[in-house]
Amino acid sequence: MFSFNHQNLFGHENKNREKWELLLYCTFLFGVPFFATQQLIVGTIVNALLIKASINHQAKKVIFLCALPSISVLLSGFIFGSLTPQVLWMLPFIWLGNFVIVLATRKLFVEKKRNFFASTLAGATAKTALLFTAAFALLQFSLVPAAFLLAFGIMQFITAESGAVIVWIHKGLKVKYAEERK
Repeated sequence: MFSFNHQNLFGHENKNREKWELLLYCTFLFGVPFFATQQLIVGTIVNALLIKASINHQAKKVIFLCALPSISVLLSGFIFGSLTPQVLWMLPFIWLGNFVIVLATRKLFVEKKRNFFASTLAGATAKTALLFTAAFALLQFSLVPAAFLLAFGIMQFITAESGAVIVWIHKGLKVKYAEERK
């Protein structure tokens, strides 16, 4: 029988599969900023992948994934254009923000079995608060432009919750497909 819970939906039969899946996450998280140039699209895909990875894998196995998208954004230079060098100041906060949403989803949804949307909402809120506060502080020292308040404020929240919706839809489709196969 196939039930609708994270253990059956996201479980792993063996370590090889887990390694290949982590490699795929790495590839997509690093590659997306080279192919998509809009923050809304890149952020939504990245957050969906991070949330899904946090459900599928232990936080310690996912932590390195949190840095890949921002490094790729710097290398590609597409999303922030001429402001890309200022993203360097935000890197540690972006990494920490990504880990916050991963950890919140893992702890609340997977371990404490809380509601999926409440879990991702908590993670998205914490991530947004962290990034906006960092951007605001760096703006006070004239290290980043005011445009970063939007990019690292409400846009982070929108992309995080949009990513959560994608994961939820994907999860529902997997359950529907599994039920049809019975």
